[in-house]
Amino acid sequence: MMRRMLASIVLAAACCGAAAPPGLITVSGQLLDVASGFAYFTTGDAFRLSPHVRIVEAETGAPAVTPILPRTYARATFAPDGEIVELALSKTPLPEAESFRLVQRFAVSLSPTKPNPALAPPQPNAHGYLATYSGKPVLVTFMVRVPPTTPLTATVYMATDASGWNPEAIRLERVDALHFRIVERLRSGTVLRYLYTRGSLQSEERAENGLQRPPREVVISDATVRTIHDVVYRWADQSASGELPLPQTIPTPYNPAPFPNLPPGMPTPHPGR
Repeated sequence: MMRRMLASIVLAAACCGAAAPPGLITVSGQLLDVASGFAYFTTGDAFRLSPHVRIVEAETGAPAVTPILPRTYARATFAPDGEIVELALSKTPLPEAESFRLVQRFAVSLSPTKPNPALAPPQPNAHGYLATYSGKPVLVTFMVRVPPTTPLTATVYMATDASGWNPEAIRLERVDALHFRIVERLRSGTVLRYLYTRGSLQSEERAENGLQRPPREVVISDATVRTIHDVVYRWADQSASGELPLPQTIPTPYNPAPFPNLPPGMPTPHPGR
C-alpha cells in the first residue's frame, strides 16, 4: 500500500512539474534494458524495480508508449528503500537531476567486477617478455658460447623444427674462438625450437650432464630487436675431456655412420674385422 501511495505521489508531482517529495531521489540517465524486475543503466548499474513501478512518458506522465531500447533516455525516481517507483521515458535527453552517486548504494551487484582483458596491460610470459604478438618482423640475434674443446676449424649450425631438424639448416658466423652468432628476421608470435650442431646429428649439442638435451625453445614477442644468449656445454661426439670417443658402436641400418670423425678414405669398422 505504501509503495502504491508513493507511486501516486510521484505521478502527481511529475504531472504538476513539482519536485519529488522528500525522501525520494530522482536521477536522469540512459537505459540499457528493463528486465526481470531490474532497470539496467549505461553507467553499468542495475537497480531493483518496485512491484508497483509506474513506467510513463516523461513529457505527459501518461503510460509509456516509448519502447525501451538501449540508450533510451529515462528519469528514475527511487523510494527510500532503494527501489525504483517510477521510470519516465523520453526519446530526447532529459534535464540532469540528482547525481548517480546518491543511488550507488542501491545498485545490485550481479557479478564481481573484473578488468576488461582487452584493456589490461600485457603480462610477461615465461621468458620475461611481454606476450603481445602482432606478427611484425623482429630482428633476433642468437649468440652461442661453445665449449673450449670445439675445434678451431669447426662450423656451428642451428637445426630447427621448421627445417625438419636438418643439422646444417642455419650456419652461424664465428665471432671469436668460443662464440658464434646469427641474425634472423622472425615474426612475433613465432615459437622456434632448435639445437646447435657441428653439421651432423652425431655432433649435436648435449646437456651439461652429457645426456641428450631437449630442443631449446623461444617465443618471439613484439620488439624491435632481441638477443638470445645460449651456452653449449659439450658436443655429442666428444667426451667430457674433449677427446674423441673410441669406436664402440656397431653400424646399423638406423645408424650407418656411428664414427663421424674417421679420417677421409678410411673404411667403416665392422665387427670381426
